[in-house]
Order: sequence, then C-alpha cells, then structure tokens
Amino acid sequence: MTWTIRKAAVIGSGTMGGGIAALLTGVGIETVLLDIPAQGTQPGDPPRQRNAVALAGIERLRTASPTPLFDPADADKIQIGNLEDDLAQVADCDWIIEVVVERLEVKQSLMSRLAAVAQPDALISTNTSGLPIAQIAAHLDADFRRRFMGTHFFNPPRYLRLLEVIPGAETDPDLVRAFVDFAETTLGKGVVLCKDTPNFIGNRFLTLIGMQTVNAALDGGYTVEEIDALTGTLIGRPRSASFRLLDIIGIDVFYQIARNLHPAISHDPARALLEHPAANALFERMLEKGWLGSKSGQGFYKTVKHDAGERAFWSLDLNTFDYLPPRKPTFDSAARYGQIADTGARIKALFGENDRAADFLRRHLAFYLAYASQRIPEIADSLVSIDNAQKWGFSHELGPFEIWDALGVAESLPQFEALGFPAADWVSAMLDQGCASFYQRENGQVIGVYSPQVRAYRPIGGGS
Repeated sequence: MTWTIRKAAVIGSGTMGGGIAALLTGVGIETVLLDIPAQGTQPGDPPRQRNAVALAGIERLRTASPTPLFDPADADKIQIGNLEDDLAQVADCDWIIEVVVERLEVKQSLMSRLAAVAQPDALISTNTSGLPIAQIAAHLDADFRRRFMGTHFFNPPRYLRLLEVIPGAETDPDLVRAFVDFAETTLGKGVVLCKDTPNFIGNRFLTLIGMQTVNAALDGGYTVEEIDALTGTLIGRPRSASFRLLDIIGIDVFYQIARNLHPAISHDPARALLEHPAANALFERMLEKGWLGSKSGQGFYKTVKHDAGERAFWSLDLNTFDYLPPRKPTFDSAARYGQIADTGARIKALFGENDRAADFLRRHLAFYLAYASQRIPEIADSLVSIDNAQKWGFSHELGPFEIWDALGVAESLPQFEALGFPAADWVSAMLDQGCASFYQRENGQVIGVYSPQVRAYRPIGGGS
C-alpha cells in the first residue's frame, strides 16, 4: 500500500513522549506534541500558562544528556498544545502515537477522543511497555481497530535501536508492513514484531532475567560488584550489567513491573522467580528507604565524593545494607579467559570452568537460553525476533540463540537439564533432525534460521 507520514502527533510530553517527538522532528516530520493543560488554568488563559506541561517537556529536550535532539533548533519546530484546547491539531496527522501514563482506563478514554477527531486513514498507536494492546482499543469499532497497533519505543528513542511493533488481531497487515518499512528506513529502527503478550519481548526478558540474577546473588552469596563483573562486558553486555542497570531503570519502576507481570503470566513456570521471598524483601526495604537508584542518588550503588572532588561508586552490601567502597572482584576463570576477543568463544570457555564465576554463569545462562526456547511461539514466532530484541533493546552483543550456538546446542542441552532448566521440546526435535544449530551458516555467513513451526531452516527474513 502507498502510505506516507508527513505529519505526526505525540500525546504525552514526558521523557519518552518528548524523545519520540524529537526523533520525528529530527527526520523531517512535522510534529505536534500535546499534553494535559496546566493545573489551575482555564480555557482562554495565555498559551504559555495553559501549555506549561508541554513546554516543560520541550525544555527537558534542550537540557537532557545525551541530547534527544539532532539539532538544537528542532526543539522550536515542535508544535505544542494541550488536550482540551488543541486536540483538533491531530485531525490532519497521518500518525498519532499515545505516550501517556500506564493506566488502562486513561489510555482507553484517550483512544475514544482520538477516534472522534482523527482522519479516517490515520494510524493510531500506543506506546506501552506491557498493557494488553487488545484491551486498549476493545471498546472501539472495527474500523478503529483496523488502524490501531502497539509501537513500543525504548528509551532514549534517538539512541536505542529497538522498536517493538505489536499488531492487534484486526490490524490491517498492509498497514503493519508499511509502518515497519517507515520505521526501518526513515526512523532507522530495528523493528521486532511481537505478539500481544505480557511485557512483549524486551521487558518480559528484562524482568525475569533481572529477577533471576538478583535471586542467584542472594542465594549464592555473591556481591553486587561480583554480579556486575560477571554480567557486563565479560559476556558481551553493557558495562551497566545487572545491578547498575536496575539503578538506571529505577528500583521502584523495575519492582512495579515485576509485580504487574506476576499475575499476568500464571501459565509461565518462570513466574516463580518473581516470588523469591528474600528478593522481594530486598526491594521492599529499598523502597521504604527511598533508595530508588540513580534518580535518588543511591540504590544498589551510591556515589561518594571525596575531599579532592573525586567520585567513587560504593556498592550495597545485600546482607548488612551498608555501602562498601569499591573492590574489584577477582575470578580465576575471568582472568584466564577475559581477553578472548570472540564473545561466543569467551562465554563458552567461561561456561566450562569450575570456579564461583562459572557456577553463577552456568545457571544464569542455562535459565536464560532455555527460557528463550520455551517462549517460542508464545511471544514471537521467530528466534531472530528474540535475539534482536536483546541486542537492539539492551545493547547485548549476542542474543540467547546466538549464545547457545556458540556453546554448542547438543553439548550444552544435557547440562541445562541437569541444572533444572529444561529446554522446549522443539530443541531436541531440531537436533534429532540433524540440525545442529539454530542458525544455518555457509562459508562463515548466516543464511538461515531454524523455524520450530515448519521444522526446517528458513532464510533470514523469510518469516516463521
């Protein structure tokens, strides 16, 4: 289908909404940014007073680091307004994206208002990290649901490549294809098509892998610094690793995501990770103390300034709740293999060792990789979608199925099972067929990926 976005509207001027508006403006799309009218104002008040909420969003764009703006002048190009006086500004928009508070009733009410003013062919989408897409538009007619989908950006939108696109059951497939092409070619995004399942792909893994890591630290007596030394650049992940990443996300935000996810995945055995008494007590105590991570100045790490002006990151002792000065963790296996250039080969070498580092990594990776196999086809049809979500959304060098190929699927499968992390049945079926890896390679190049649905390799990009 022929479909072009010339003008877009972003509803919600918070960090995410403002970032999306900056991204759209930066690639040359006329952009409207609307939010609620300022508290205490009335229709007819001066626009600067009435639109103070959206104006504050623009000011955050000017001062944020790293900057969400391609050019400082872009901030002046964004048209601002409020949802009471200026909703008509969206009437000629080709795409309207809602980025308001994560409350179902708020999003549903807003969708009803948008349905009344949007042009008949406008795409309308919701940026939600986990609310059911179908429920957000369930009260509206089939024509609205035909042009409605989820578009979950990752923060900051300018810098993180991942965009999760979640079509509804009635979303026009041609519109989905046209939007994906726009997102990839114009916005420069790596698009992953997701199913309408709790937390989609990225945040489903983030939550459960994050909780598995915290649980393992508490059960195994590992320190915050030890875990971050093992789950950062050593295994191809960012330096923020695990606990520092939770500080960046916000302890309150992460814990609330975990609490919301628990009742939504009653079918998933891994939800037991969200019920760990010691981990939940840890998060509850941090919330009581107001230790919310980077935004409160302390969480699992605390910045300590010395008299000379130097700063150090002290880490939380998970037992005593004291902060300890930096102590570089030392592990024999990490020292022995940490300099291996190839990430897959480095992980395989570490996986085969016998010290405390290897003990943790074996259990961590066994859960992670086996869990990825069990979520096909629940949350995605393609292995590539799960791998790309981890790489594009969280800057991992390798996705779970790429790591598993590096370990050797047949070699590691019995080890996973011995550790109590059985893979999905289709993995054994794949091996029985004589398919030794998830990715098919020829002359060192990936040419295909195994499809559990058709039980054969399919060309990359060739669907499920």
